Amino acid sequence: MDLVTFLNEYWSYLTIPVVSALVGYGTNWLAVKMMMHPLEFKGVGVFGWQGVVPANARKMANVVVDHSVKRVLTQQELISRIEPDKLVDALSTRIEPFVEDIVDEVMAETANYGVPLGNFIWAAAPGGMKQMVYRSVKKNLPAILTRTVEDVRDNLEDMIDLNEVIVDKLSNNKQMLVDIFLTGAKEEFKFIERSGLYFGFPLGLPVMVAWYYYPSWWLLPAFGLLVGYITNALAIYLIQKPLHPVKIGPFTVQGLFIKRQKEVSRYFGQVFANDLITAEVVMAEVLKTESALDRVRDLIQREVNRAIENTQGIFKPLTVLSMGPAEYAKVGHIISERAFREFQNPDKRSLRYLDEAFDIEDTVAERVGALPPEEFFELLHPVIAEDEWKLIAVGALLGLGAGWWQWVLLT
Repeated sequence: MDLVTFLNEYWSYLTIPVVSALVGYGTNWLAVKMMMHPLEFKGVGVFGWQGVVPANARKMANVVVDHSVKRVLTQQELISRIEPDKLVDALSTRIEPFVEDIVDEVMAETANYGVPLGNFIWAAAPGGMKQMVYRSVKKNLPAILTRTVEDVRDNLEDMIDLNEVIVDKLSNNKQMLVDIFLTGAKEEFKFIERSGLYFGFPLGLPVMVAWYYYPSWWLLPAFGLLVGYITNALAIYLIQKPLHPVKIGPFTVQGLFIKRQKEVSRYFGQVFANDLITAEVVMAEVLKTESALDRVRDLIQREVNRAIENTQGIFKPLTVLSMGPAEYAKVGHIISERAFREFQNPDKRSLRYLDEAFDIEDTVAERVGALPPEEFFELLHPVIAEDEWKLIAVGALLGLGAGWWQWVLLT
């Protein structure tokens, strides 16, 4: 029998493993899409779908945190990395240019025993005395800032829960959450899709033989269901297991996600460093609530008052102007409020120092990369395990439909 005659007689049988491969690819491709999309529920009533990850956004955000940064880095360790001297150096660069403005503001808003002459007197004061005040304030500024930074640092854990901040951020930004999994496990999801072809074709060969000898109406739908189920289940298993390398003949087999632990950990380090635990995010959270704002304001006020009380030399030229006790007390409030306004708008140099001090990328990359496979496995497993039966069931039903469609064409 020549090739043409063979193909004319048996082409219908050869389509079975080909369709099986296409069914496997299609069901696996759909399984990946169903994990991540759509971001919001699409449908009517109970008839519809939302991606597994976005539908369980808070749970998945907790998975990201619990099995990565929370496992390898405590908030206290992060806070302890802030060296007050270095941060004060950055802050001083920001605040020093405003010192003269602050002193001028003090004089503009104070009065001489109730008579608002402060600004007039200060404007008429000798330039040498003004410069002495400016120099005195600048000289003592680092000490005030150091104590303030130390106070804020020591109380930061009471003001903010970074783990909760990250969970909230990811829960409220479903696209970012989905992107983290799609990018972090991109190779694994590609494998799930392609494996339908790899597994579908060989699984279709015994079906072809069975159909040749027993062309019953139920055979192709039943095997289509089986192929859809097996290709999905097998792909999902192989990206996760085995956790440790296993020798099978000349081959060494290990879960694909586990094999890429170092690479995935580096990616997670970059995400945390660039988007989730930045100095800008930390500062924004500290200044987000009224209670935290009040706490910071109180700390600054306390340090300014301490400076006024303990270092009379700074304000002696001002007291020479004979301001009353009420106005003298007002000095501390004016200075602390101006310092608080500056604290609410940190400059890039201060933020850059904090990001360098936190060293999030390298810390997360190295420590998550060193986790035992049993622990690292949990970073992806809950995403797969959540509604896994639905994903496999959909694959099986699609296989059933494809098998029925093929039976119709062949008969």
